[in-house]
Amino acid sequence: MTLKIFPLRIILLVLCFSTSVPSIYSQGSFRLVFQPVFDGKPLILNDKKYLTAGMDSVSIEEFNVYISSLKLKDERISFTEKNSYHLIKADDSSSLIFEIKDVPYGTYQALKFDIGVDSVSNVSGALGGALDPSLGMYWSWNTGYINAKLTGHSSSCNTPHNAFEFHIGGYMQPFTTLRSVTLPLNKMTVDAKQMNTITISFDAANWFSQIHLIAMNKVVQPSLEAMRIADNYMDMFKITNITLSDQ
Repeated sequence: MTLKIFPLRIILLVLCFSTSVPSIYSQGSFRLVFQPVFDGKPLILNDKKYLTAGMDSVSIEEFNVYISSLKLKDERISFTEKNSYHLIKADDSSSLIFEIKDVPYGTYQALKFDIGVDSVSNVSGALGGALDPSLGMYWSWNTGYINAKLTGHSSSCNTPHNAFEFHIGGYMQPFTTLRSVTLPLNKMTVDAKQMNTITISFDAANWFSQIHLIAMNKVVQPSLEAMRIADNYMDMFKITNITLSDQ
């Protein structure tokens, strides 16, 4: 057997090339920050009153939304978060910021996610983590999870304590309320050197589009009314800022 001896310059060239090209398995992360707002202004729960598009004066008591099946997309690469369930709650600051890890290096054009919980998880019974029933977003085995919840008070409501309740869920036809969102990232790059922070507002005012609380103020089960509100709030998310910081 003849042992081949490679010139030193060839060996150095191979080593230089291998260290300068990122591994196809290189991974980074980015951060999501959610900001609850009403008509684009910071949402203050309970005390502050806001005016809806239907001219109803409202105060917001509870504002919760499930985010699931989070993805990053580009023409050549894509990323899907594993076990992707997040419950964001306007009254819990710790739920409004989290890091997405193990993202392949690359440049991404869009952030996609669902508002709500998929049908598979709905028929799996009570689960843990963000899907824990103790978090107040689970009905029962036959109606499943509440995808999003908005409650508060308005003098327009002829109800006890002038309360309104929107508990929006439903995973079976004809009342499917899972909705999908796509937000542009404008070629956001994920790499080892910098961390992207994506700030996203979610606007409670969208829920009230073409709704008058004197006529509709309680939706707490799968229905046509629930689907109507889900169609309203699928446009409530907006990227307001993307910032970079050193890792």
